[in-house]
Amino acid sequence: MNDNRSLVSVILPTYNCAQFLPDSLGSVLLQTYDLYEIIVVDDGSTDNTKEVLIPFMQKIKYIHLEQNRGLPTARNVGIQSAQGKYVAFLDADDLWLPEKLQADMEHFDKHPEVSMVYSKHINIDEKGYALDGYQKRRLPSGNIFIQLFSEQNFIICSSAVVRKEVFETTGFFDEQLFNCQDWDMWLRIAFYFKISGIDKPLVKYRHNPRSLSKNRDNVLKYQKQVIDKTYTAFKDTMCGISERLYKKRLALHYAKAGRYYLRIGNKRLANESFRLSLKYDPLHFRTLRYYFRLW
Repeated sequence: MNDNRSLVSVILPTYNCAQFLPDSLGSVLLQTYDLYEIIVVDDGSTDNTKEVLIPFMQKIKYIHLEQNRGLPTARNVGIQSAQGKYVAFLDADDLWLPEKLQADMEHFDKHPEVSMVYSKHINIDEKGYALDGYQKRRLPSGNIFIQLFSEQNFIICSSAVVRKEVFETTGFFDEQLFNCQDWDMWLRIAFYFKISGIDKPLVKYRHNPRSLSKNRDNVLKYQKQVIDKTYTAFKDTMCGISERLYKKRLALHYAKAGRYYLRIGNKRLANESFRLSLKYDPLHFRTLRYYFRLW
């Protein structure tokens, strides 16, 4: 299975996630589509990751980084080691349903114009029990760059499969982004290529209270960096981002930040965030209502 014929390279970065690794790797090994290689990038783990991987060593390519260098670096190391024509991503605490890769590859076969696919997911808690919150809307497909910029990141990393040649155009994950580096990558891919959503859940996405995505202050900081970076990169290009859209996106970003700070009782930061939102969109009724409620 793990040889030069491998069609899909599964990149699994991990940092101190030993308790979840057997299940995540097991979900790959149960795939009905069996032309793949598994590349586990151990990003300097200090727990018993090496020990729990021992039963899997004959079935994976194991790369150990001496120091913790961050998720984007670990993913990039995996991509550079990949032998497959396609690259699939799986976070160490997430799970794939058995038909996941089969559905992905069939979709690529039917839609050769598509360079990346993603799917719906099932939310699970730390113990693996299903949570409420099934995605009801149809996933965006085609030229989704503007929609992906205008909304929050709606692509779960563990659902994404990308033609490896795409990275020759987009470059790799931005190693300066401690968070939101996946959104940044999907935006770059979406600008140059078509992306297609598969409207059925193929991934179990774990809500881990210790994950990076649960640090809301950190997420907000890096979301703003991605918004600025994307506008700077594509503002003067055909099908790029207008100044008007950029300001609208900033207004939405700061409004969301304001509502978050209001929920946790930080009225000072809530007030500042709503003020910044209204700077970019002065007539947004909902934000005005929140802002004046604080006075």
